[in-house]
Amino acid sequence: MSVFDRISGFIKYWYFQYLLNTALYMAEPWERHIFNSILVAIIAMAVYTTYIFLPGHAIMVIKFVKFVLGISNNTDDLDVTRTIQVNQET
Repeated sequence: MSVFDRISGFIKYWYFQYLLNTALYMAEPWERHIFNSILVAIIAMAVYTTYIFLPGHAIMVIKFVKFVLGISNNTDDLDVTRTIQVNQET
């Protein structure tokens, strides 16, 4: 059994498990395509939103934790609007 056959079998197994768990095995092929397209679109939007907004929020949380722990006494770090404006300019 070649490596390609093993990888192909692995992918087919997990695709079959996906069909069983979502009950898509009962759907017509065109219904599966529509469902999968919507699912991929939702996942893509979630990934994009995470990519855009998570770094800014993470920076604000880190600055807040530093301020609370006394590592940084700079109150300008807690100015959320300034942080957002700086992030949008870059």
